[in-house]
Amino acid sequence: MLMDVFSGVLTGSSFGSAVNGPYQFDRRSGCGHLMIALNIEAFQPLGLFNARMEELIEQTKAVLPANGFDEVLYPGEPEARNEKQNRRRGLELPKDTLADLRKVAERMGLVPELPF
Repeated sequence: MLMDVFSGVLTGSSFGSAVNGPYQFDRRSGCGHLMIALNIEAFQPLGLFNARMEELIEQTKAVLPANGFDEVLYPGEPEARNEKQNRRRGLELPKDTLADLRKVAERMGLVPELPF
């Protein structure tokens, strides 16, 4: 709800049920955005903040998962896991995307430069 307040109510954008999803092509989304930069050290030492964040993560991960799930994930954890995997193995692109990239490379004379 706080994110809806920040990105919807505060910015003058839509909020709650007035926001339309990305696949509702016949309607404007009404989705608002807000970016905030905070100097953590204006609140507390960075090391203390990091230790407290680790404690919060540990508490979150210790929660019993819902039925049908193996673990509780904190926000950003799946993305961090994917980034780590992608950096180790590279990005796995769908075959049709690779084919499209190859066509563009052919038109531009860059096929020898392709890594795939």
